[in-house]
Amino acid sequence: MKISLRKYFSTDACLVLIIMLLAALLVTLGSFLTQHTVTAASCWRDTACTGPAQQSFPGTWDKYNYSPASRTVSPVKILNSDGSFLSNFPGPAQLNGNGSLLIFDFGQEVGGIVTVAYSASESGTLALAFSEAKNWTGYWSDNSNGAHNGFYGHPDGYLSVSINNTQEANYTIPDSKLRGGFRYLSLFVEGNGTQVDILDVTLELAFQPAWSNLRAYGGYFYSNDDLINRIWYAGAYTLQTNSIPAGTGRRLEGTGWDNDEELDLGTTDPTIYIDGSKRDRTVWAGDLAIAVPSILVSTGDSDGVKNTLQVLYNDQVSSLHT
Repeated sequence: MKISLRKYFSTDACLVLIIMLLAALLVTLGSFLTQHTVTAASCWRDTACTGPAQQSFPGTWDKYNYSPASRTVSPVKILNSDGSFLSNFPGPAQLNGNGSLLIFDFGQEVGGIVTVAYSASESGTLALAFSEAKNWTGYWSDNSNGAHNGFYGHPDGYLSVSINNTQEANYTIPDSKLRGGFRYLSLFVEGNGTQVDILDVTLELAFQPAWSNLRAYGGYFYSNDDLINRIWYAGAYTLQTNSIPAGTGRRLEGTGWDNDEELDLGTTDPTIYIDGSKRDRTVWAGDLAIAVPSILVSTGDSDGVKNTLQVLYNDQVSSLHT
């Protein structure tokens, strides 16, 4: 997320915002001395839960926090193929025949592993495509690998699974096909005469892997301007979506997309901060120059920051030539 504050605020308003952020940084750094860790479940897969159990400063500003209360989330709406509203989720969601398509809207940016529960009347193919923006929904996923300009030479495409006549079955996308950032999931059918009822759609969130409480921010921000508050928390949530499990970086080779690259480079913490949840899913020093101060005043994830900086140190070359 890149936001130009000048578009929204005067110079004086920007100065006020900077002062407030610096104040939040001081408060956040002080809170590190009193944070407690938890060992309960609900972190990413087999990751040990070492994150804070609750936010350091609960208050009315919590209503701006975009982080879900659970690591497992579901869509909020179902849309027709043209993007028009069909129903709230859960609701009737039936795909009838070859090419029929429905769009499942999660309401905000999410990322992780999708599971679809369905019933089917015939054999055929159920397909999944992902996009961040509504205008890119459809039979192809939006590009996470730069293929729109031919840089890596292949489009993202879609995932598909063969289905048979069944009253109920589940399909979970492979771990390597973890989708880092999307809001809309398009489900469609390939196969004439196939009727598929979508019974449920769930997503296991992958970001902030060592936190059992994704809303447990170490810092907070609050002003009398609703827009500024929403911008601050949108930025904080964006940083969370960029805090990924160490083994889910982006591979450049192959077709479609693969997010199973090991980024740890000998480090031990499960969290790595990358430049973008959808792409590039890679550690870049330039991005961290802006992201690290923002992380410290918002989520307060100093462990993830230290681990990511260690990755950069471990990746240094012994000469000026690469």
